[in-house]
Amino acid sequence: MNHLRNLISVLRGEKPVSIPWFVDLIYWYETEKIKGSLPDKYRGLEGYRRLCENLGCGTYGGLISFPGDVKYAGNVVIRHFEEESTEAKLKRTVYETPIGSLTSLERFSKVSYSWRTVKYPIETEKDFKVYQYIIRNVEVKPNYSLQEEQIKTMGEWGAVSSLPPRIPFARLLIEVCGISNLYGMLLRMREYVEETIQLMENLDDQFYEIILDSPTPLVCFGDNISSELVSPPIFKKYYMPYYKKRFSQLHSKGMYGYIHIDGALRGVLPLVDETGADCVESVTPAPVGDVTLEMLRKLAGERIALWGGVPGAYLSVAYPDDSLKILFYSIIEMLPELGRFILGSADQLPPNGDPQRVKWISEELKKIERK
Repeated sequence: MNHLRNLISVLRGEKPVSIPWFVDLIYWYETEKIKGSLPDKYRGLEGYRRLCENLGCGTYGGLISFPGDVKYAGNVVIRHFEEESTEAKLKRTVYETPIGSLTSLERFSKVSYSWRTVKYPIETEKDFKVYQYIIRNVEVKPNYSLQEEQIKTMGEWGAVSSLPPRIPFARLLIEVCGISNLYGMLLRMREYVEETIQLMENLDDQFYEIILDSPTPLVCFGDNISSELVSPPIFKKYYMPYYKKRFSQLHSKGMYGYIHIDGALRGVLPLVDETGADCVESVTPAPVGDVTLEMLRKLAGERIALWGGVPGAYLSVAYPDDSLKILFYSIIEMLPELGRFILGSADQLPPNGDPQRVKWISEELKKIERK
């Protein structure tokens, strides 16, 4: 079974030799490192491949990056500070410019082993001007060394992917303004928001010039879309035109792009086909998501590939083994209806995940392949 070849076959619209099975292992993997419980044999890139070989799955977590270096001109200085107390662990990032500064603050959760933004850089109209100044002074240059090393070491086990910046609206929503603040700003100061979006799109051109020459044909649009946060009108106005432009660029170079939609699907999924995207990744069916397995293909249309199907929670001790087995066999029975499909975690193996459940699915797939 060549995992990467099977995945790319699906993206090409071809029938794979066997069912592609990809799990984003990096959340669980990094948590095990923090806990000090990751076996030495799985450390480093070769160890990561060894873990995939042991579990019998391909992976892409930890193999997604922008293949270049980012610097800032115009006296823009970015400083990072870490603060830790008995109550909290914090990361503070300060963006200093000649016309003002911006600050973001993240808090680490010892329960979920993840960071959450508690203060966003843009809170006022003045902040937009500072952020625009920073955008105008971004400089990027290619650096393909990491991808080349990952491709060589991971081989068939790794779907090494380029990661452009999130599309402008998603970047404002997730990284720069926050949800409630951005939607409030759209009502109060839409011109600043849209002016900034246009500047961001112009900036992104230089990122895509580098990505289009990268050694991997795969590109991840890590926009973390959920229909609960991105309505159909917002998607049509701020997401679709941008996606059309970028997917056209990728296809002109024989590359494939997948959009990370790890939330509610019902509102947005029917709209994705028109963007030209090759694949929707991290598709989470009910009862964890809001769309049943039976409805996924009907909403997505016939052309686009679907990647996911196994909620990360089902790979954890939070759900009984029987829940995973029932879901897995349901997916297998529905493969003809699902069409172009990549079996995958949706979206990650969580910190309380059980790698043996991943291995169980791998073994079941081998049995199916032998029939």
